[in-house]
Amino acid sequence: MKKCIIIKNAKENNLKNISVQIPLGQLVAIVGKSGSGKSSLIYDILFQASQGKKVQAKIRNLPKRAFALKQKVKQDSKRSLCETNMTLLQKLIKQVQKGDLLIVDEPCAGMAKEDRIIVVNLLRNIVKTGVSVLVIEHQKDVIQAANYVIELGPGAGSYGGKIVFQGLINTFKKAHTPTSDYVFSQKASCVDYHRNPNAKAKFMQKKELTIKGITKNNLKNYTLTLPLGKLDCVTGRIGSGKTSLLTTVHGALFKGKNAWKSRTGFKLINGKTFVRRSYLVEQTSLSSSSTSTPATYLGIWDPIRDLFAQLPQSKKQKLTKSHYSQNTNTGKHTSTTKKVANVMYNGKSIFNILTMTVDQATELFANVPLIVRKLSFLQDVGLGYIELGQPSGSLSGGEAQRVRLAKVLSKKLGDRCIYILDTPSRGLHLSDIPTLLAVFQKIIDKNNTILIADNRDEVICNCDHIISL
Repeated sequence: MKKCIIIKNAKENNLKNISVQIPLGQLVAIVGKSGSGKSSLIYDILFQASQGKKVQAKIRNLPKRAFALKQKVKQDSKRSLCETNMTLLQKLIKQVQKGDLLIVDEPCAGMAKEDRIIVVNLLRNIVKTGVSVLVIEHQKDVIQAANYVIELGPGAGSYGGKIVFQGLINTFKKAHTPTSDYVFSQKASCVDYHRNPNAKAKFMQKKELTIKGITKNNLKNYTLTLPLGKLDCVTGRIGSGKTSLLTTVHGALFKGKNAWKSRTGFKLINGKTFVRRSYLVEQTSLSSSSTSTPATYLGIWDPIRDLFAQLPQSKKQKLTKSHYSQNTNTGKHTSTTKKVANVMYNGKSIFNILTMTVDQATELFANVPLIVRKLSFLQDVGLGYIELGQPSGSLSGGEAQRVRLAKVLSKKLGDRCIYILDTPSRGLHLSDIPTLLAVFQKIIDKNNTILIADNRDEVICNCDHIISL
C-alpha cells in the first residue's frame, strides 16, 4: 500500500483495541452502522491526535495539518440542514492545501441526488490536488464514489467497535459485509411491515389539508395539498424550500402557548378540522445535561428506581427512591453507598443495570410490564443495543433521532395528529431505514399523518405522496 496513516490499538469508547491503515491521497469512506465506532475512530482518535491531544492509540504518519467538519445538528431558522453543511464544506475546502487531511461527517445529509453529485465532485477534485479526504457516510452513491472503504461493526454499541473491512471499493463490492450488502443492492428499500390501519385511519385517508398562499423565504405564493393518513414526503434540491414548508405547516397547526405567533407565512388553510395538533420532531441534541440518558429521556429510569425502593432489602435499610440516583457524566456512578450497591433485583444491582443494554434489561425485567413496555419503544426503533446509562451526548446523530422517535411512540398516540420530521434518515445506516419506515407506518395506522423532508431514494420509494419542490 502507498503511504498511509497507521493506527494501532485504538480503545476509545466502544473501539476494541483495533488497528487500521488509512491510505493518504485518496477519498476514503468510513462506513458502518450508527454507533459502530466510526466517530470514535475518526474524531476521538485520529482528529484529536492531529491536534496534539493524547489519545488511546498509537498513530504514525499523520499529516501536519488536519481539518474536520462535523455535521451541524441545529441550523438557524432561515437555512436548512443541507444548506448549512454545504456552506461550511465549501468554506473548509478553500482552506485545505496539498498534503492536508480533510475529515467530513455526512456532507450529503438531506441532499438531493444532483447536490450529492456536486459534493462528490468537490471531494474528488481536492483529492487530485494532493489532499487526503475521509468521509463518514451512509449514502450509497457517496460510498460508491470512494477509492477505499473502511467499515466498522459488525453491529453497534457493544456489538461494534471492530474493523469489519478495509480495502479498495471493488473488493468491498464483493465483501458481503453488513454495509456492502446494502450499498450494492435494493435491500434498504424493502420494509417488512404491512399496513393495518384502524377504522378511523381508513376514513382519514380520504381527507386532505390545503394551505394556500405560502410565502416564506424562497417560497412565493405556494399552495400545498397534503393527503392525510399517509406518509407524505417533501423532496427537492438545496434551497428549494423544504424546511420552510415544514415549519409553515407546523406553525399553521400548532396549538401550544402563543400559537398565534407561529401562524404566519400563509393566507388560507382548509381541512384544519381534520387535524388535532402537529408535532415537530426536532434534530437538536437530546439534552445538554450530563445526567441525561435515553433511559431518563423516555422515563424508563423512574419505574426502575421505584422497583428498587420497594424491595425488602431497601425497606429494611430505609433506602428510598432518591437513593437510587445516577451520575453518568463520566460513566462512573458516584452515588455509591455499600447499602445501595448491595441491593439486588434478580442478582443485579442498580449500577449493574446502568451498564446493561436495552435488550438485556428487557430480559431482566420480563415480569415488570411497565418497564418492559417503555424499553420496547427503544427496541422498536432498533436501539436495543444501547446501554441504559449511556450519556445522551455520546449518541450518534442517527441514534439521537431514533430516541426522539421512541419518545413519540412512548406517548399514548392520539389520532388526527401530524408528525413532522426534517431529514429523519440523517445519520442512519442503510439497514436502519426499513426500521424507521416501519415505525412511521405504525404511527400512521393509529390515524395519524407523517410529513417528512427527505431525499434518500430508499425513503422516497416507500412514501405514499411526494411533494417535489
